[in-house]
Amino acid sequence: MADDRGQIAVDFLLGISLFLIALIFTVQFIPGMFMAGSARESSLDYTAYRTATILVEDTGWWGNSTSSGTDWEEHPANAMRVGLAVDDDTSSRLTNTPNVLSMNKTVQLMQMNDEDLIEILGLYNNIDGTRFSYGYNISITKNNGPMVLDGRPVMLGETAPSDRETSKITRIVLVEAGTVANFDADDLPIDPYTASVEDTILNITGPLENTIAIQINGLNITGIDPSFKKLTLDGVNLNEGIDYTSYKVDINGTISTLTSTGKIIDTDIIRFYLEPGLLNHSQTYQLEINLKDITFTKIAPPFVDYRDGIEVYYEPAYLTVEVWQ
Repeated sequence: MADDRGQIAVDFLLGISLFLIALIFTVQFIPGMFMAGSARESSLDYTAYRTATILVEDTGWWGNSTSSGTDWEEHPANAMRVGLAVDDDTSSRLTNTPNVLSMNKTVQLMQMNDEDLIEILGLYNNIDGTRFSYGYNISITKNNGPMVLDGRPVMLGETAPSDRETSKITRIVLVEAGTVANFDADDLPIDPYTASVEDTILNITGPLENTIAIQINGLNITGIDPSFKKLTLDGVNLNEGIDYTSYKVDINGTISTLTSTGKIIDTDIIRFYLEPGLLNHSQTYQLEINLKDITFTKIAPPFVDYRDGIEVYYEPAYLTVEVWQ
């Protein structure tokens, strides 16, 4: 009988040799086919994430040889970092309200030129000593459209190309949309000039150049047809849709147009927006609000001033950063 111990079949040697050659080829050459794409994708993802995080969680910072602070929107020429988060203390680099965006900072960001924005947000990459700027689009949207601040839609950069790989990050934010004077109906006086308990009056001290927002809650319904009739400024009837717009907000937060025939219930909030230009002079204006089957009980004088009820109001929105090479 032949002794075949210690012998290896030729076909096994051939097979294992081919396997090792294939393995070596795979280890050496295949990663190179994917490395450039993976690095590019990683760089885009990082840039989009970093930019979105800075904008919504950072207040920004400015500085010169004598002073510094987070209110960079007041010193854009000395801005060292731009962030949109509201700053309660301009001397501190930290914010207690991340994801709550300042209107003034956002408006100032929209006024920056493209070159400065790319530089200060780091929207570029250096490859072998050569600098490449990323394409970018930064927007704040609500209700499927761009949010409008200071009369301008919040959109920066260009439309993302359809033929390139992009990276996009979206953050849910609250955006400071302006100020509103908020009053409870029980705090507003009966209009002494009409002597009707369904009319109230509000003093507004000018000049005021921006849109005036007023809202009234805690309505006292006393009839079967509670509704809004008209606004009068210093005895002159204002034109609905031209001088002002009116809305009601229901208990679920749904906003709808409040026409002069729109029904109101006691849980509604009524809101008026007076257009800029109506109160440009240094004087005290009197705004009369005429309602129907909604009553007021306080006796005037004294009158209530618009500024007594002013508070900042915020609107939910989405901040999106998209970048590409």
